[in-house]
Amino acid sequence: MPKFNLPDNFKKIILIIIRDLFLAMFAILTIFAFIEYFKPRIFLNYINLGIYLAILLILGAITVLFYPKEEGEQKKMKFLDYSTMILLSTLFGIFVIYFLQGMGYLSILVGACAAIICVTFLFTSIKKE
Repeated sequence: MPKFNLPDNFKKIILIIIRDLFLAMFAILTIFAFIEYFKPRIFLNYINLGIYLAILLILGAITVLFYPKEEGEQKKMKFLDYSTMILLSTLFGIFVIYFLQGMGYLSILVGACAAIICVTFLFTSIKKE
């Protein structure tokens, strides 16, 4: 893998921009899906959902893999916390499969990747106290 000679400050800024872009695109996807439920094809006529989700998954993977972890003690999590995070991530994966059902078996793969990225992002972004 090639290494780039970039200052650490520049790398941090790029990672913060990628993370914020991922979170913004995820929020926009949620809003679009909510509106699409009530008024079908209002956004899907103009936006290719496959490309949008592919970009979202790539940004999510970059965020999960390269975003710096904060040092400190981790809060003791309970079973309910873990089960809630896994349930929400699974629901997001099902949500992605539902919107990409026209792609066939590929929608299942993309939905599973989305759920895995969501779980990993939630577990790594827990506020450490």
